[in-house]
Amino acid sequence: MIKLALSDMDNTLVPLGARAVSPSTREAIHEALDAGVLFGPSTGRDTVELMRLFRADRACFQTGVVSNGKRVLARGRTVSLTLMPHDGLVAIARALEGARMFLVCYPAEANLLNAIYAVGAPSEEVLNSYEARIKFVGCMVDEVPDVDFVAATIACPDGPEQMDQTRRIVAEVAPDLRAVSPVPGWFDIMPKGVSKARGLHELLDATGIGIDEVVVFGDAENDLEILRGVPYSVAVANAMPEVAKAANYHIGACADEGVATALRELARAARAGRMPDFLKG
Repeated sequence: MIKLALSDMDNTLVPLGARAVSPSTREAIHEALDAGVLFGPSTGRDTVELMRLFRADRACFQTGVVSNGKRVLARGRTVSLTLMPHDGLVAIARALEGARMFLVCYPAEANLLNAIYAVGAPSEEVLNSYEARIKFVGCMVDEVPDVDFVAATIACPDGPEQMDQTRRIVAEVAPDLRAVSPVPGWFDIMPKGVSKARGLHELLDATGIGIDEVVVFGDAENDLEILRGVPYSVAVANAMPEVAKAANYHIGACADEGVATALRELARAARAGRMPDFLKG
């Protein structure tokens, strides 16, 4: 039986750019929780953003692999926390100076009043376009502030060629970090060796749940490693082709609330002591 369900957020559980998860999706999460199935996000987003996306419904992210595995939560307890190397962020920010790409840094001690720093954003207009698309509120600064950060991203507004250039820059100036793209025009920056997959194993160790008792939903590049590491890997219908190929099972699209439908089925199956139909065949 499935005891844990983990879902990516953007374009898996909630359409990118939406202000919050739909009420019906939150209802489906609670149905799973009430049936005894742990639920949590498996996402590049950190906790302050999850507060907004779940409309402060903390039950939806008491457990999870967040910030791409840099923060792991189990039943409200922090299992592990990995901070971003400050010197690596400074090196990236300096390498991007004068370009239209810019670094976005997320403080480890975050709250709804704490700034997310947009380092070297070329203009308020470019920053505003990303704020509207990704749904965050950034404060423009010239340098990386001297505080602890749990996450960093890079905005690339000028297409695939610029994306390739950004990957090369990160590899050259911060070899201990890697760039992974969850959506076009946007990179998550992660320490090598840190991933959703590693975070999952830390979560399983903390909960005593087995690898064959977890289902993982995803759609994008930063989901590939975790999906490849579990038997019950599920891609939404709008997933990238590589993700769809990597997943062992498939459900409806994010826009059609495919994960919510799967969670309701999972809740019914848990109460009946059986596997859900979407994980059969």
